Amino acid sequence: MGDHGSELLKVLFPHLAEVVVTGVVRVGRSVRISARCSALTAWCPGCGTPSARVHSRYGRRLADAAVAGQETAIDLEVRRFFCDHADCGKKTFAEQVEHLTLRALNGAGPESRRSQTGGICSTTSPKGWRRPSPGIAPA
Repeated sequence: MGDHGSELLKVLFPHLAEVVVTGVVRVGRSVRISARCSALTAWCPGCGTPSARVHSRYGRRLADAAVAGQETAIDLEVRRFFCDHADCGKKTFAEQVEHLTLRALNGAGPESRRSQTGGICSTTSPKGWRRPSPGIAPA
């Protein structure tokens, strides 16, 4: 994406500053933004130990605020990391993107996570999106 496109993304989607945008496409009445996390490490939420050892990758679809009257979805590839701290109860954990994703709250299962921009994202396997967020047409 050119310099002007990158600047436009920063202005319209400042919460994407911590990810690498790999594509932007229009699908019907919606805009799809493909992105992946850019950090080399993630910190275990159980013990705070940093980890660079990747366990696996999977996709999350986040419904974002509409832009110019078009529904917007972010297809975010995130990684699960191993926690190597011997005293930590977590063996693996998913990376979180500041200002974009939040862990499930109020007993919600791992399949329903909320983005900090107000949308809901669905956790899926690396093979593809299983269940899109409400109001977002499948690809």
